[in-house]
Amino acid sequence: MFSSGELCVLVFLTCVALAVTQEGDRLSSSVRSLINTIRTNIDNLEKELETEGLICKDNDHTKTPVNTITGAVYTRWGRTSCPENGTELVYNGFTANSHYTHGGGAPNFLCLPMEPVWADFDDTLSDNGGFLYGTEYEDGSRASRLVGENNANQNAPCAVCQSMRHRNFLMIPGRTSCFGTWSREYTGYLMAGHYKHAASHEFICVDAKPETVIGQATNTNGALLYFVEIRCDSLPCPPYVNGREIPCVVCTN
Repeated sequence: MFSSGELCVLVFLTCVALAVTQEGDRLSSSVRSLINTIRTNIDNLEKELETEGLICKDNDHTKTPVNTITGAVYTRWGRTSCPENGTELVYNGFTANSHYTHGGGAPNFLCLPMEPVWADFDDTLSDNGGFLYGTEYEDGSRASRLVGENNANQNAPCAVCQSMRHRNFLMIPGRTSCFGTWSREYTGYLMAGHYKHAASHEFICVDAKPETVIGQATNTNGALLYFVEIRCDSLPCPPYVNGREIPCVVCTN
């Protein structure tokens, strides 16, 4: 298989030969044979690149490098690595959110990278603004039963992943498998803050085999994660079951 440099040389020689051809029809048979060989090599190279998945042919017969296709990016909550299914790790870090007692701030969880790069800053503590805290698993008794480990008061990591095969991602609550042609990235349990706490936290899909942040097992609170369960007051039961913890799956397509 030719390298990209060899391909450039072949294309250049072809262009030169074609330019000479336009000046007249006085090329020797050996030069014409060289041109045909170059064209054949270019065609073979394109076929090899398509077979290797390095380029793809669009409907207009142009060649598009595969690395220009943007893959789906999602956060794998509760883990430091990505699934081994054609997915690459962008970065891993710490799950963070507003404090569970604060009524203000933002409700969405963030995956803070382990290696921050700072802009201009002022380290003076201020009460005029928002705060970010680490996120603890809180419901240890159910964690022991559902995920096989009592991880209460330990902090949750996270990993930002990019699928190299698919463009779109979707988190589906109440499922452990995907619909149709969607591919499963990981399964877990739907988790959020406690319904009685002041802070409002979004629902996230925490991996079914959650990891913890090493050295962060102290009960310092901050943002808190609890399992989410069904209430049948206004949901149809069946198919749902009152009091049952809600699974989830992250899918790509």
